Amino acid sequence: MIKARGSIEVVNEVALIVENSTQLEQRLNAEITTKSDSITQYIEESYYSKGDTDTLLSKQSTQLQQTVEGWEMQFNNLVSTVNGNQQGTDATFQEWQKYIRFVDGNIILGQNQNPIILTIKNDRISFTQSGEEVAYLSDNQLVITDASILHSLKIGNFAFVPRANGSLDFKKVS
Repeated sequence: MIKARGSIEVVNEVALIVENSTQLEQRLNAEITTKSDSITQYIEESYYSKGDTDTLLSKQSTQLQQTVEGWEMQFNNLVSTVNGNQQGTDATFQEWQKYIRFVDGNIILGQNQNPIILTIKNDRISFTQSGEEVAYLSDNQLVITDASILHSLKIGNFAFVPRANGSLDFKKVS
């Protein structure tokens, strides 16, 4: 069964469709420039709202340049985004570099002029204080120049354990 609608209804719908489709304008620009050392092709696609032509809704552009050395392609939206992000990234990286540095395959932790530095090497973790190595971990050994143990020390099945009266016991523990 076909249901007929009034001609005014159909005309109104057609007018609405035409109005909506003419609200958006698409512009394509292309340019080829020849120079003595290169050929550059530039293509841009822009979408504008006709109601507000000063407002740019979307813009994409690419540039393709051919020289004797080869081809170079630039995606201008991507380049501007990366360049904008690079400033923030560089600042963050400079902040990290104050405390974490990679030197000759080693990781150095600690502010540059700080007296205490931790260095992670391929086969050794070193603790330095004022330029002198005070402890390191290597070959299943922890070597410490001077150690202060605040409560107890366990070595294998034996331990040095303080008593309530202040004495120190050396006893077998499990």
